[in-house]
Amino acid sequence: MITVPREDVIIMLEAGYIYMAMKRFKEAKAVFEGICALFPKHDVPMVSLANVYFSQCKFLEAIRVLKKTLKDNPNSVFALAHLGEAQLFRGKREEAAENLQKASKLEPTKEGKSGEFARSLLELMKLGYDPVQLRKDFKQYIQDRNKEQAASK
Repeated sequence: MITVPREDVIIMLEAGYIYMAMKRFKEAKAVFEGICALFPKHDVPMVSLANVYFSQCKFLEAIRVLKKTLKDNPNSVFALAHLGEAQLFRGKREEAAENLQKASKLEPTKEGKSGEFARSLLELMKLGYDPVQLRKDFKQYIQDRNKEQAASK
C-alpha cells in the first residue's frame, strides 16, 4: 500500500471535482479511479466516482458503484444518501426512499450533512418531486417549442 498524505488526497479529490465542473468527465473519472486504487475500501472516492456517472445521467452505473461501496462500508451514510439520490433519478422511488430513510436514521442530527441531504430528498419526494417525469416534461416542452418556432418561420 502506498502512503499518501491526507492533504494530497484532498487536492486530488478537488481536482476530480473541478474536472467534473468543467464537464471533463473522462479526466474526472480517471482521477477518482486513481484515488479508489489507492484507497479501495474508502467510501469518499467511490462516491466521487459514482458522482461522475450521476453527472452524466448514467444513473445505473452510479447505482452499481454505490452498491459496491456499501458492500465494503454498509453503514456509510454518505454512500446511502447518494444511492438513494441515484435511485430516485432512475425512477426507483421505493428503493430510493428505503435507502434515504436508512441514511437519515444512521445520521439523525442536523450536524451530519449526508443525513440532512437524505432528509431533504425524502421531503422533496413527499412533495411529489419526480425527476424522471420532469425530464420527460422538459423534453416535450423543447419539442413543442421547436415545432412552434419552425411553424412561425
